[in-house]
Amino acid sequence: MPSDPLFDSQESLVDRKKILSYTRILNHLFEHGSNSIAKLAKEIHTSVPSVTAMLDELKQHEWVREKGASKTKSGRRPVNYGINGSKKVALVLDINLYETNFIFINLNNEIITKTSFEIDLEKETYLKEIIREVDQLLKINDQPWAIGISAPGLIETESGLNYTHQNLNKESKSLALVLEEKYKLHVFNINDTRASLLGEHHYGLARNKKNVLLVNLDWGVGLGILHNGQIVEGAAGFAGELGHVQVYPDGELCACGKIGCLETVASASTIVRKAKAGLKEGKATSLNQENKDLFLSDVIAAAINGDEFSIDIIYEVGRELGKGLAMAVHLFNPETIIIDGILKNAGDLIVSTVKQSINKYCLVPFKQNLDVIISPLGDDAKVYGTKSFVFKKMMEYYAN
Repeated sequence: MPSDPLFDSQESLVDRKKILSYTRILNHLFEHGSNSIAKLAKEIHTSVPSVTAMLDELKQHEWVREKGASKTKSGRRPVNYGINGSKKVALVLDINLYETNFIFINLNNEIITKTSFEIDLEKETYLKEIIREVDQLLKINDQPWAIGISAPGLIETESGLNYTHQNLNKESKSLALVLEEKYKLHVFNINDTRASLLGEHHYGLARNKKNVLLVNLDWGVGLGILHNGQIVEGAAGFAGELGHVQVYPDGELCACGKIGCLETVASASTIVRKAKAGLKEGKATSLNQENKDLFLSDVIAAAINGDEFSIDIIYEVGRELGKGLAMAVHLFNPETIIIDGILKNAGDLIVSTVKQSINKYCLVPFKQNLDVIISPLGDDAKVYGTKSFVFKKMMEYYAN
């Protein structure tokens, strides 16, 4: 595994304590931005001379840089220190149902390269094709610090196994473990919805907030939960599967094998399915075009352009989603709900109906001052969150 000279020496108890202090400083700067020596000493409960000496060493190893002086009313202005964003580059595998993105990104969220690969996650040869693509990318890019994988589905925290998309596992090994053994790099798995919420928590609409829900409206429905400032994972890492809460006991069969899940009435798959059924029934719509496959983007575009049939479908989905979210609002009492995923492209068409539904089904005290918004970060939130997850895991590795 690639190492860093700053963290290599752990021969004595003193060395280990020093390394732990390095990681605490770096974690604080990564999460809170640049800071002065005095404030860092207070935050990590260490003396000013000790922090000064450690920052000097972190500077020598190019982990931190001076970021200018703080503004003060009088006296000498203290120098701020921050993470050197170009110190490390991570490879992020952003896995979606029908496309996988390979992104080399540094600690400043600057994307070095991005490669998109259209492949169905349910394809039996998925794992082989992904490994072949990583092989090619590692030949033309410098070896990354570590690899982060964001993927949909139930991902067990300890093993990294994906219980929803079995093609991401090889026998009893997770994709992360397969890549780790092949490339001798650190590789970490995270659920895609949780990655998006982590990105929003560090860089977006959930920054400086303590209670936020992020609903991932994609081909399924995922829920990221920020509760009292902490992202909720659950006992095995499965928390937030809102899409598989039963809402209609006599409803349709879900892909998970259960009946009447929220995903059967409130997802991108629902919209496409309803649109195709309407076309077959001869509904009046601008979508009526012969010899053309119907895509989600077609329905959203038609709705935005005023097609009544398409608007009604998105309205129905938003209404059902709002009913499901009302349960989550009553459970977690959030201050903000962030709409993410492919359906965010419907904009106010989806947000307004979700708001109306929440307004109808939530108790009054829960919906007061509750924002329902689409983040300007968009898909970048997931990438930034996965990179942040890699940073956290690498600091844990160094510290231990």
